[in-house]
Amino acid sequence: MHTTGQIAQLTALSEKAIRLYADRGLLVAERNAAHHRVFDDDQVDRARRIVLLRALDLSLSEVRAVLDADDPTRAFDAHWEGRRRTLQHSSDVAEYVRRSLSGPPELPDGLDVQRRSVPDRVVLAKRGTATLPAVPAVLPQLTGELFTALLDAEAPLTGPPFVEYLTRATESSPAQLRGCVPFDGSLTPAAGLEITLDPAHDELFVPLAQQHADDQALLVAVHDYLTATHGRQRTGANRESYFRSFGTGADGEVMEVGIPVTSARLDDAIDDEAAAGLTARS
Repeated sequence: MHTTGQIAQLTALSEKAIRLYADRGLLVAERNAAHHRVFDDDQVDRARRIVLLRALDLSLSEVRAVLDADDPTRAFDAHWEGRRRTLQHSSDVAEYVRRSLSGPPELPDGLDVQRRSVPDRVVLAKRGTATLPAVPAVLPQLTGELFTALLDAEAPLTGPPFVEYLTRATESSPAQLRGCVPFDGSLTPAAGLEITLDPAHDELFVPLAQQHADDQALLVAVHDYLTATHGRQRTGANRESYFRSFGTGADGEVMEVGIPVTSARLDDAIDDEAAAGLTARS
């Protein structure tokens, strides 16, 4: 049996928090002869799980629902999926607010948006995080590990490596990144790596020379322009693709900032359907 103070030492919770959790039924306590709360061994593990769930900002009622479920893992997945949808909505709203505050985005002088079709391709991927200042150091780490895995498996590249920005990076807030390397062949991914499909899509992209690639503010402006002007067509995260010439001092294009979008044929079909609907109503 453990006292309130002992539970606190074992779980890094305050005694006040433990008493609150016991009062709310999240922890089960008995009273000893001195009428003090005492806890069984299993309550130590339960208290540690409460700490983990509260770290994800689950409410006390959500924590209790997860821990008391017949299948706690499944109950957590259900709660977290709802939280993820809420976070994505908040992120979308934040992007809209940010664009409203900064005014209409403009593509830097001398740059242009091009379009191409990209077929299905299999990619080896690794996830990471980085604040805006740390991005230049983190990207080589991500792609370097991927290249090593492909070399070990003798799996050839089928296209330039690219990095997806799953969330926005700021000076202090890290972005969720995913480094991707298209490849052919077969391999068993090591821990921390994943094999996934980059589905066929059209891609709007802006080619950049090295002087542009070294200008972080310009890169952010290009990303913002593509998101603001083509966000409704977007089918995936913004990405940056890197050529072999990147970082070598070579002239010409060394990277691209791109955004996957619906195919031009699908856009035309949607426009035709909308036009047909207007004709039918008129």
